[in-house]
Amino acid sequence: MITNLCFIGDHGTGKKTALHNFLRSYAASEGVPFNIKTKYLMGKLLNTVSSTGGTGATDDSDSEDDSPATNKKTDEDGPSPDGKSFPFEVSAIHQGYNIARMSLQDKNYIYTIFKNFQGSSYVLSQQNYHFFVFYHAHLLSEESIIFLQEKLEQYSNCLRIFFTSHYPLPNRLADHFMEIYIPNKTNYLFKSLGLPENKEPGWKLWFKKTLNAWNTGSWNTSNIQVIRNWIYFCLQRNLRWCELIDYWTEVIQESNLPRAKKIAIFRILTFAEGGGGWQIIPSYRIPLLWEYILLDIVKILRS
Repeated sequence: MITNLCFIGDHGTGKKTALHNFLRSYAASEGVPFNIKTKYLMGKLLNTVSSTGGTGATDDSDSEDDSPATNKKTDEDGPSPDGKSFPFEVSAIHQGYNIARMSLQDKNYIYTIFKNFQGSSYVLSQQNYHFFVFYHAHLLSEESIIFLQEKLEQYSNCLRIFFTSHYPLPNRLADHFMEIYIPNKTNYLFKSLGLPENKEPGWKLWFKKTLNAWNTGSWNTSNIQVIRNWIYFCLQRNLRWCELIDYWTEVIQESNLPRAKKIAIFRILTFAEGGGGWQIIPSYRIPLLWEYILLDIVKILRS
């Protein structure tokens, strides 16, 4: 009996690797090769889906708005010329999607992914399971959570969903899943990228440099524009509100700041509106809340 799984842990703990290892072992037990390929949601984005695995391609009756040229495309054609294709991973037993790449339109993407799913399409599984994987699932909106809950209840006999997440599941989904915690840092991110231990990739390094730059006595109200530019830098790269809270928490925790300052900043982050997972901030693209929180952090640093 295979159940829905959610792998929970911090950045770089190897959640995706653990999930792939599970899928690989299941494929081996079924006598099916486990080779991951990249394919694309084709045609007019959010209106058509790939013909891979349980979703099925949109037929003519469902795609009257698509041009003939679009309808002729298949998921083997690669990215569409207009750049409006969405990559996803696929193997003989699963499809995998990254919520972080859905640009705050996850409910539209997920509706598209499951648009033609009836639970009866052919899959290479003796038990007729359809496996759907969603990475960074803590970024799902409430609408997506409700939709996935409906699908899990409707197709409980054949649909299985696997998540990776930074947070425990919300109540709507918790009863449907077994949560697997990967709490300890394994430095998997460093090992997989071949980086030395003292060189950190990506956002965490950016936040550390920001903390060092802002932790000076020269900061005053004239630097507010610097904060605004920093916010728009993050927004333009699709950094979500709850991710910002995560990165600040990790960087402050590992910093050499006095304990009193750490506690004061943690209090700001803890009580930040909508700072947890599975929450949507109203008027997300208006970064007033970001500015308010960051100014409070700078005040603590200069105190």
